[in-house]
Amino acid sequence: MCIFVHEDLDFFSLSLDKYCKEKDSEVCGVRLTITPIQLIILAIYRSPSGNFTNFFKNLDSILNTWYSNKIEFVICGDININYLEKCKKRQQLDALLQTYNLIGTVSFPTRKSKASTTIIDNIFITRTKNYIINPHINGFSDHEAQIIMI
Repeated sequence: MCIFVHEDLDFFSLSLDKYCKEKDSEVCGVRLTITPIQLIILAIYRSPSGNFTNFFKNLDSILNTWYSNKIEFVICGDININYLEKCKKRQQLDALLQTYNLIGTVSFPTRKSKASTTIIDNIFITRTKNYIINPHINGFSDHEAQIIMI
């Protein structure tokens, strides 16, 4: 997993290796300074067969370490929690994100197969921001991309 940043931007990579455990949570991140904005972008993956409790604890630890009212967040990735359903994992994740003033933005299917349609990829942002989000059919995967403008 990686995040590409234009060389003209002021950024540094976050050291998140201790939060990575194959299948449970694979994460990378950068902190950008785009004056006057401080922005942290996280890319995260949780396997459907991974341990949800470990994922949840790791995400909480990351947010607890880096969260500040002066820093905005964008968390994107394949978390394998279907946002078309109201399930316990979704409720737990939403409650955690609310404590850090974050909301999910994706309301359209991100993965379609003959057997199912799901929203398992999402982008979470600081609640106070206006945004426009659209699907982008990329043809590279069974997951569709999302493009967000904040």
